Amino acid sequence: MRASILIPGFLMLAAFASGQGMRDSSSVVAVSAAPDTVHAGVGETVAFEVSMTIDDGWHLYAHGDSTYYGISLNPPDDLPLAAVEITYPEGHWGKFLGEDVRLLEKTVTIALTGILMVASEAPLTVELEIQACDDKSCLAPAWIPVQVVVLPNR
Repeated sequence: MRASILIPGFLMLAAFASGQGMRDSSSVVAVSAAPDTVHAGVGETVAFEVSMTIDDGWHLYAHGDSTYYGISLNPPDDLPLAAVEITYPEGHWGKFLGEDVRLLEKTVTIALTGILMVASEAPLTVELEIQACDDKSCLAPAWIPVQVVVLPNR
C-alpha cells in the first residue's frame, strides 16, 4: 500500500519540478554506449553496454524495483534486433525513506545483445529511463536516448 502512494507522489512532484524548469535526473547521471560503433552483418550478434556514471551523493534504483522508479533500457518496437537480451546491474541493498531498496551508485552498466535482422541504415537508438535521488528527494525522471552505429563487417 505504501509503495502505491509513494510512486505517484514522486512522479507528480517530478513532473511539477520539470515543468518549473528545474533539473531532471540527466543532470546528475552521465550516459554513454561502449562501443559506440559495432561491426555486424545480418544474422550476427550486436552487443554493447550502456554505462551510467552517477554523481556522488545521488543514486538510481535497480531495474524492477517494486517500491521506487527503477532504471529501464527501452528498445523501440522497430529496433532491427531479434532475441534481445538486456542484463541489468543488481545494485546493493540500502535504505531510502526507511524502505529496503536496491541502489545503484558510482558507475554501473547495462549490457544489451541481439541478432541483427536487417542491414542498419541509421544508428540503433534505445532509450534509458532513470530517476536519480539523493538521501532526501528525487529529481524529475529522464528519458535519455543512447545511440550505437552498426556498420557492415569489414
